[in-house]
This record gives sequence, structure tokens and C-alpha cells, in this order.
Amino acid sequence: MKRTLSLFLSLILMLALFVPAAAKTAPVTPIIVVSGMGSFPLYDGEIREENRVWGPQTKKILKAVGKSLLPFAKAAVKGDWDGFADETFGMVYEELFEIVSCDETGEPLHEINYPVFPQSVDHYPDEILNSGETEDEVAILRSLADAFGAENVYFFNYDWRRNPTEHVEDLSAFIENVKAAHGAKSVTLVPCSMGGTVVNSYLRAKGSAGIRKIIYCLVASKGIDMVGELFCGRVHFETDVLMERLFNFENGNFWTELLLAALKTVTDASPLLTKGVDALAEALLKATADRAYSDILSRSLARMPGMWAFVPDAYYAQAKQTMFPGGANKIFLEKIDSYHNGVQVPAERLMQEAIDAGTQVYITAAYGLVGFPATDVAFTQGDCLIETHNESFGATVAPYGTTLGKGYTALGSVCGDTAHQHLSADGIVDATTCAFPEQTWFIKHMKHVGFPYGSEAAKLLIWLAGTKKAVDVRSNSAYPQFTDLHVISGKLTSLTGDSVSPDKTDSVSNGLTRLVKLWRDMKELVSTRVKFIRN
Repeated sequence: MKRTLSLFLSLILMLALFVPAAAKTAPVTPIIVVSGMGSFPLYDGEIREENRVWGPQTKKILKAVGKSLLPFAKAAVKGDWDGFADETFGMVYEELFEIVSCDETGEPLHEINYPVFPQSVDHYPDEILNSGETEDEVAILRSLADAFGAENVYFFNYDWRRNPTEHVEDLSAFIENVKAAHGAKSVTLVPCSMGGTVVNSYLRAKGSAGIRKIIYCLVASKGIDMVGELFCGRVHFETDVLMERLFNFENGNFWTELLLAALKTVTDASPLLTKGVDALAEALLKATADRAYSDILSRSLARMPGMWAFVPDAYYAQAKQTMFPGGANKIFLEKIDSYHNGVQVPAERLMQEAIDAGTQVYITAAYGLVGFPATDVAFTQGDCLIETHNESFGATVAPYGTTLGKGYTALGSVCGDTAHQHLSADGIVDATTCAFPEQTWFIKHMKHVGFPYGSEAAKLLIWLAGTKKAVDVRSNSAYPQFTDLHVISGKLTSLTGDSVSPDKTDSVSNGLTRLVKLWRDMKELVSTRVKFIRN
């Protein structure tokens, strides 16, 4: 009996020693963040700041603006806007766009370089880990590196001007190299913005074998209405949209909000002034739009196959007619059509096939922010760039500043369970019409690819990446389907009907109201920081 007991205790001790050792060495599924458009600049020659060509350096933009001032003044006096276009538009194209433009077949005119990161992010301390970035892809990389170890996190970057389908082989090789480096059977993909077009191109060509999870972060897989409007020639300006845009971007900055409060008070008190500014802007657009399209847009962005991945199906046919009235190059058309018809249109089916094959698919979308102030879709709910209904693969969303209305009834299938309403408490989003309502999270007031570093939005992303079992919008009470991101504190608050933040400057349109709101925000910030220091 003593020998048996001794043997039994010895086995228990051995197992007790083995468990923590095994836990310590438990493999982490490698994570690959797939870049969006322009997360890192493009360079002409060596990757140095003085060689940056996109986004254009401030000095180059100021130079082009400086050269345009005198012709603009002359045109304003004489009303000769064709003369203004003759003097400036060709110059603007040469100064800012020619170096990154493509030929009529969609091939780059010049050999342009961009940063690539073939190793895990722990090899790039200056560019990523110590960058101090608090938003966008680099902030996401920092958050994931903190949670899972920088040696387990990777970044796939590419030339966004090219057709997304052209990046499939590079991404495939990247995935295989990561798997080999870790002896892993699978990886997790985190596509951001345009990265959704690349990942879905990969799903079409390679399937989802070896992909454990895909976490879509505010992606453009279904396009961007704003780009569709632009490529269809529908440009429009309103002062109200510009004010809302400024309010959305600077919400939380004391002095900027104070300035906006003053501007809003002036515009509210001077409707004739606002109408005058709108009329002047519309007249200028009408006088110069055709030349801007022919001299700049059709020679630059419209010749980049990657930009056509942003044109939603509803706009696609008309956009081609507008941008290429005489017909486009056959090779170019084959490139953009292959993506549009083979990847964008059947995106939901490609994702469902991945799910059926065992890949976990999660989607994050944002709302509560106005769009770009240049088209008629500016007041469509979104994240300041991509519209919510596109990011979420089909949600029904009320226009910015409004709700779906009292007594609204869900339009979708309610995922087959009548207890799951999938309606936001603020009455703005109906997620029942999403392709995947149980796997789609909505974050109100988060900017495009925000997930601010250190915020609870970033923790949502970390939770989705780290969970072992498949989850849905009911799996974790800390991360319900609809949350509101506080700009200053980074907190996520579950939305309720009586705790919704103001969505328009109209509700904070005077200086006194704005000051009270700012005082509350400052108190919240101080309180949050004090709690953080104490902890």
C-alpha cells in the first residue's frame, strides 16, 4: 500500500510539474495584420522621408497650393475658370499624382518602394513597437504584440494601387513562411480597411485551409459609397457636412471644440452666410469639375486598379462610363472586372465557405460619424470614411443624425431566433440584415481603423483574437453587439436608449453647452488617469 501510494503521489507531482511547463510553452496561433491603403507611405527610391511621394509631403502640397493662388485670384475676378484649369490642374497632377500614377493598363508608371515587414514585429521596434502610434494599423499591431507577444504578430503590407487579386501569391507565401517559423498549422488574419479586399481575394483563390480566424476590422470588402459617388461624377458640398466632419474628428479637443462651437453659433445665426458659402462652393465645383476629372482624376486614381476595388456594385457600371467615356483599355477592364465580379460581389459567399470549412469569422464595424463632405452620401452613417452598411456586410442604418423611427420592425431574418433582435438601443442600426448578424460587432463613434491603443475597443479585438472557442455577440457581456466608444477615456459603454452621446453639432451648438460637455469630459479623463495610476 505504501509503495502504491508513493507511486501515486510521485505521478501527481510529476503531472503538477508538467502542467505549468506545458502552459508556458503552449503555442500561440500567429497573427497577421493585413494592411489597409496607405498605412505606410510610398517612396521614390530609398525609404527615406525626403523620398516620400504618398501621402504627399506637406511642403509639396503647399508648393502646389502656392502656385494656384494667383491663377485662382485671376479666375475669380474674370470668371475664367477654364484659364484657371489650364494653369493649375496639369501642374497639380505633375506635382502630386504623376509619380504614383499608372498607365492605361493599370501598371505603375514608376518603380515605387514601400516598407515590407517579413519578420515578426519584434524585429521592427522603431517602425512599430516604439512608434507611439495610438490609432490605425500600427496601434493594432502594438496592442496585439502586448497581448500575445511581439514574436507572434506579423504585418503584411503591399502596393495598394494594384488589383487586390495581384497580392494573393505574396500573401500566400507570407502565411506559409509564418507557419513554418512557428511550426504552426494555422494563422489568424486581421484585415484592416482595404486589407479586406486582399483577404477575400485570397479566400477566392486559395480557400481558407490553414486560416484559424479572420477578424475583419472596418473593411472595404463591399466598397465605399463615397468613392462610388466620386467615380460617378457626383460631387457636392454643404457647410453643414463640413461642420459635422470637423466635430467628429476633433471631438474631445478643448480648443478646437470651442472654435467649432463659435463657428456653429455664427452659422446658425447667419443662414444667409451659410447659403452664400454653399452657393459659391457649388458654383466653383460646377465650373471646374469636368476639367478636374479629365486633367487629374482620370489620369491618376481612376487608373489605379486598387481604387476600383472601392467602387460598390451599385455604382460600378456607371462609374466605368463616367471615368472612361471613350472606353477603357481592355487589359485594365479585365483586371478590375476580375476583382469586382469574382471577389467583391460574392464576398459573403466566400466568407460563408470559410466558416463552413471551420474558420472563425468575426466582423467589426463603426457608426456615429459623418462621411467625407464632398458627395451626397456624406450623411450616411460610418467611421468618417467607410459606410457602416458596407463594413458590416449589409446592416440597415439610419442616416446620420436620425434614427430608424419609433416602432421600427427588424427587416432581416433575426438569425433564426426571435429572441435575438440585433437592433441598437439608440435606434440607428438594424443588424438583422447583416450577412452574419451573430458575428458582427458595432462600435459607435470610432474612427476608421481606430481601435485606439490602450482602449477597451482594442481589448475587444484582443479578445476576439485570443478566444479558443468560436464566439458570438452574446458570448461576453463586456463586449455586446452595440457599444459606444468614449473618445477621451477609451471606455466602451453598452448602448441603452437613455445613454446615447450626441451625434450632431446641433445638440451642442452653442458655446455654453459645449463648455459644460467639455468640463464633464475633462473630469472623466482625470478620473480615468487617477484610477489607472492607483491600479
